[in-house]
Amino acid sequence: MNKSIVKRSLFFLAVIACIQIPIAAMGQPAARWNYEAINAKQFVADRKITVSKPKDIAAKLFIFGEESEGRKSEQILVEYPTRETAVIVHTVIGLADDSVAAMRHRIELRLRQNKWEIVWIGRQSKCQPNRGHQDWASGLCR
Repeated sequence: MNKSIVKRSLFFLAVIACIQIPIAAMGQPAARWNYEAINAKQFVADRKITVSKPKDIAAKLFIFGEESEGRKSEQILVEYPTRETAVIVHTVIGLADDSVAAMRHRIELRLRQNKWEIVWIGRQSKCQPNRGHQDWASGLCR
């Protein structure tokens, strides 16, 4: 194979790697966009979460569900973007509330010294018709 082609190929691979690494590193903060950061300690205390594994926390959130009146759906998604990170997204649609129609929480965890810890929690909502934003957003409903 021509050395010039090999050199060009290696150059382009290096350029692509230099572009992709910063994009991947920015993934978490970008995913937090349009979420309102909330107090993680208060969130855990309010829901009496005493477990630390991501799937156990997700199960506790599902069980915690306040009243089910008006509720159309509830979804919990647990993802592991890396071996050391996990993200739980808990979505409840059809809340029995005058202004808030749906609520979503994003819980980010990191594995440190073989123990999972919550590093960030954010909240989004959708408002009832004529009560504010109709898409997932961090703003309050009226």
